[in-house]
Amino acid sequence: MSCGACSPQVHDDAFAVRRAVFMEEQGYENEFEPIDEDSSCIHVVLYVEKDVEKELAGCARVFPEELERTLNPGMPQSPACSLDAGVKQGETYIMGRVAVIPTMRRRGLARELVRASERAAREAGARLIKLHAQEYIRDLYAAEGYEQISEVDYEDEGQPHLWMAKRL
Repeated sequence: MSCGACSPQVHDDAFAVRRAVFMEEQGYENEFEPIDEDSSCIHVVLYVEKDVEKELAGCARVFPEELERTLNPGMPQSPACSLDAGVKQGETYIMGRVAVIPTMRRRGLARELVRASERAAREAGARLIKLHAQEYIRDLYAAEGYEQISEVDYEDEGQPHLWMAKRL
C-alpha cells in the first residue's frame, strides 16, 4: 500500500474514485467544488500493490477550515466544539471525501486513508481535524478517536451526516 498527495496524477485519481463512489454508486450530483482546486487542499490517494503495479483503491482530502468558510459559504459549516479550545486560527482542518473503491473494501483501507489524511494535515500545521461524515460510517471514525460534535443533519443532498472532531 502507498499513499500519494498533491500531484496531478493524484488529483485525477482522487476524482476518479469520487466519481465512482459518490456519484455512480451513491447518486450524489454535486461532488466537485472550488475547494478541490485550491492549492491548500491536499488530495490523498491510496494505491494497493498488485503484482508489479499499483492499483487505485481510495481517496480523501484535507484542507484548512477557512477555505470551507470562504469558498463554500452555502455548504454545511463545521460547528464550534470543546475541542476548539487552544487551537489557533489556521490550525483546524476539514477531512472529507474519504472513499474506497467497492472491490477494495473490507481490507482496512478507509482507516489507512484517515491516518494518511491526519498525517498530511498535521504536516500542514493542523492541530484539530473536523469532518462531516455519513452517519453509517460513524463507528470507523470513533474507532480512530473522533468525537461526535453535532446531531445528525441532512444538509448534504438529503443524506444523514454528522460532524466529528479529533485533536492531533
